Amino acid sequence: MQESFTDNVDAQQKALAAVAARPTLTRLIPAAGAYGLGVIPLARTDDGLSVATFPRICPGALAALRRHVGAPVLPVEFDENVMAFFVDKIYLQGQGVNIHTFRSPDFLDDPASDQKLFSPKIEQPEARGSLLPAGDIVLADLSLSSEIHNLDVPRPAGLDNYRLGEFCPAFRNDGGTWTVWAEQPLAPEVPLILQVAEDYGGEEFFRDLSAIAVREWPAILFPSEIQVLGVGEDGALALYLDGSTHSIAPGTADTYRTEYWLVRHGWRFHRRLSVHAHAVARVPRATIRYASPFQGAGAAELRRWLFPGDESRAGGPA
Repeated sequence: MQESFTDNVDAQQKALAAVAARPTLTRLIPAAGAYGLGVIPLARTDDGLSVATFPRICPGALAALRRHVGAPVLPVEFDENVMAFFVDKIYLQGQGVNIHTFRSPDFLDDPASDQKLFSPKIEQPEARGSLLPAGDIVLADLSLSSEIHNLDVPRPAGLDNYRLGEFCPAFRNDGGTWTVWAEQPLAPEVPLILQVAEDYGGEEFFRDLSAIAVREWPAILFPSEIQVLGVGEDGALALYLDGSTHSIAPGTADTYRTEYWLVRHGWRFHRRLSVHAHAVARVPRATIRYASPFQGAGAAELRRWLFPGDESRAGGPA
């Protein structure tokens, strides 16, 4: 079997198309396990379970699969693009799946991890909404940083993977006078404006700056580990970060961090996440000046966006 599939993309596609029509076979591996461990069953014989895999998946992924099926596993490497297409076609069907994360890099070697490896992660912290008086609004300036590295198939970041999103600042503080870039005053149903600068590195490499008027809760900033659950009466943000909730009061400037390991497509990844609160302000709505988007937004905002984390070049937080 292995020789017939080696570098034969057509044969791989035909084999997986046939597997897609055999639910009794595909059900041997749940969707979370197929996506995370990077495997699709091909056939079950007296010798064990033969599976198509992403290239060079880690030994721990195969060991976890052996424990799950209770039989020998016979891996056959398939083309990465073919595998990604059929994992989606057979298991995800365009819906995606939220996989579990782990606090130790050795999680695949621990049988206690198996239940999580083969089940979706349910992460739905309870939204709190807004208790803010209607006459006020909260302006929050946040930076989100994510760095993820493939521990099994390292890939250097290339400039072709680097994108700059829309330059979209939300507000500026000029000596206590707040300007919000919006066509018209925001309705009382919008208690929070977020200015979020995102800086991704490693396997995901891009930068973006977004203005978000929040009226529905939770406000998800990074699925699903970073969410704003609500705003307190005093203007404090309830920030959910990977299982913990932090209260960020007006006037607070602080950084909140987490790190974890996961397996995706049979490869182990290490991710570091951080959220830095540059400024959180509770402001009377009546004192806000509104201006058309981008009018007045200029050098200070652009420098900070282009050089995240370098306050000396960026001119400091707005």
